[in-house]
Amino acid sequence: MLEGIISTAVVLGVGILGFVLRGYFGSYMCEKGKNLATKEDIAEITTQIENVKASIQTLAQLKTDYEQQRRQWLLSFYDSSVEMLYQKLSVSFGDFPSDDGRSLFEFQQSFRVLASSMLKEYQRIVLYFEHDHPLRVNAEKVLNAALQAESVVKTRFGGIKITSLEEVAAFNSGEGQRIDEAVAKSNEANKAYWDEMRPIASTFRDALREYLIFVNQFLRKDTDIDSQISQRSTTGT
Repeated sequence: MLEGIISTAVVLGVGILGFVLRGYFGSYMCEKGKNLATKEDIAEITTQIENVKASIQTLAQLKTDYEQQRRQWLLSFYDSSVEMLYQKLSVSFGDFPSDDGRSLFEFQQSFRVLASSMLKEYQRIVLYFEHDHPLRVNAEKVLNAALQAESVVKTRFGGIKITSLEEVAAFNSGEGQRIDEAVAKSNEANKAYWDEMRPIASTFRDALREYLIFVNQFLRKDTDIDSQISQRSTTGT
């Protein structure tokens, strides 16, 4: 993992700094004996020390940036997942305004955009976590449920839009029989949609709950998940 590489590099940098100090002062004592160091000696030693210190600071900043990016993508994925759960998978189409289907069309488009955003955010998580890391595993479960939900939207949402527009037109006509038929078709389209979507939404909710547990642990650092994974891989259990 990149995190381990950066940490190792910082340790090596500190070691190099010690080596530089020992090397220069050792050579100085051998060659100069007890003579006082010249200004040139001191300047050269100082330059080397500052160069190593700058390298260590750069590596430390890389490690800090790496940790911040890990947190950023974990939280971005969580934010998108919450939006998916509460704004897409818990919606009531009866609450949509009668605006010639514009709100329904915007819902369908925004669903697709949100699913694509979740896929992108998940791919960033893949970059920062091993394949068997609980955060990545649970993020994948959440994403798979979101993609299944998007598939239902593609196959079933067209019926929602058509029957909703027909229902509005029927009410505007004032014809009782036409209204009854339109309402029946609308109810049938809604039932077909939610019969497929409801179990997916339940799976999504459960997976998101598990993901949140591991995100909280990761952010609090109460449980060193990375160490657990490394230890399990080493022992083969």
